[in-house]
Amino acid sequence: MWLLIVILVTCLFYYSRHRLSYFSSRGVRTLPPVPFLGNLTAVTLGRENFVEAIAAGYNAFKDQRYFGLYQYLVPTLIPRDPELIRQIMVRDFNSFIDRGVHIDADCDPLFGRNLIMLTGSKWRSMRASLSPAFSGARCRSMVPLMSESACAVLNYLQEKITGEQVIDVNTITMSYVNDVIASCAFGFASDSLKDPNNCIFRLGKKAVIQDTTQVMKFFGYENMKSIMKFLGVKLIPTQDAEQFSQLFKSALKARRENLVKPRPDFIQVLVDAANGKLKADCENDGNNNECAKTAEKFTDDDLVAQAVLFYIAGYDTTANLIYYFLYEMAINPAVQEKLHEELDTLPPENQINDMYEAVQEMEYLDMCVNEVLRLWPLVGSADRRSVATYDFGPTHPGSKDRLVAPAGIHVWLPIYSIHRDEKFWPNPDVCIPERFSKERKAEIVPYTYMPFGNGPRHCIGSRFAVLAAKVFLVKFLKHYKTKAIRASPHLSPRAFILRPKDGYQLIVAPRT
Repeated sequence: MWLLIVILVTCLFYYSRHRLSYFSSRGVRTLPPVPFLGNLTAVTLGRENFVEAIAAGYNAFKDQRYFGLYQYLVPTLIPRDPELIRQIMVRDFNSFIDRGVHIDADCDPLFGRNLIMLTGSKWRSMRASLSPAFSGARCRSMVPLMSESACAVLNYLQEKITGEQVIDVNTITMSYVNDVIASCAFGFASDSLKDPNNCIFRLGKKAVIQDTTQVMKFFGYENMKSIMKFLGVKLIPTQDAEQFSQLFKSALKARRENLVKPRPDFIQVLVDAANGKLKADCENDGNNNECAKTAEKFTDDDLVAQAVLFYIAGYDTTANLIYYFLYEMAINPAVQEKLHEELDTLPPENQINDMYEAVQEMEYLDMCVNEVLRLWPLVGSADRRSVATYDFGPTHPGSKDRLVAPAGIHVWLPIYSIHRDEKFWPNPDVCIPERFSKERKAEIVPYTYMPFGNGPRHCIGSRFAVLAAKVFLVKFLKHYKTKAIRASPHLSPRAFILRPKDGYQLIVAPRT
């Protein structure tokens, strides 16, 4: 018995060593990996966020065009060169059409059907079908609903805040984003600050990937898909998935049977997609050459999966954008004061005929949002997986070493790290909105700023997310100012996105 155990452990050790020699045998630099854990030891132990694991290699190999990182035993390439990033995301997109993580629908019926998990032609068709939901005209029509939700938050704050005090910004922003998505996407009216136990808010908080267990499930599917599938592990528990399905299917049914007045929301787009009535918004889709001209028909399960993705993708990330914006204003009072001056040029709210136009014309607000997204991108990296053999070129200029990888190589695009690279961004850790002024935008090196990814697989809901954040920020900062409790938020090691480790508290005070 003991002999068998020794033989098994020895075999596993040598298998691990073989897998962890992939890059060194090909002349690609890597930080020393740990058996079985690769370069994610600290991530696994809950000591650092995974973007910090990427940053360690990014900062160690400044002379390289790319370097290697091991997701446990899975070799993953990290490009540092903006031109190589352009090739992967845009020029050679057909070689990297799929994301690194793929969950089969037969394993997780709800999550496996959503846009992020789809591959190849299925992804193209679904992307083309959903793109009209995020067109400029569609988002513009949703601004009154966003404004209504933001006003509900302000009314709540006016009852609670009479002077300078510490508040949990997360409670405010999560409630706002939940109500916006519930209204704009699904036609549900909710006031989550007054009723935090409403059905969609309760389900949403369970579904969002925000704790260690969910993060480990995600990495498990990327590294051990067969085992995860065998064990029947689902990102969204079965009971919650069934409740989500019932909720959204009832909304679809009501819209189809004309029990609810048609609205320019996501549910209506899904209904039209199911009927094959939509034409793709190829301009917003960003993939004109491959963009389908008309949408295919989809099952209700397909549509429910997109509805759940819309909620999950928008819920935590948009709320985080608002928090980090308020945080940067708090630690940069001169920037906040300048933004307040721009806000003060707006007429009283009851005299604003078009809130969308008012928000869009605020140049300094836009500069501040762009700078906050540089410092705190909604997701710290974007993943891709090659579907064909690919030549990544020399490891560094003039080198004879080059990686020619077969189909299936994983790639992580280091968004957080490149956004804070002093080679491209002087004083990278300082909030300087003027980087994005009309005069200086041309100085930005292409593919060094990509808070929503880039190319045909960029975040489809980026326009909606930024607009929802801006509407809230205009209304909030018109009446309040923020001050920081701590100098710098450390990243939570127990979250997939960039969440502050020590919570979302800020000092908020009415403007005088």
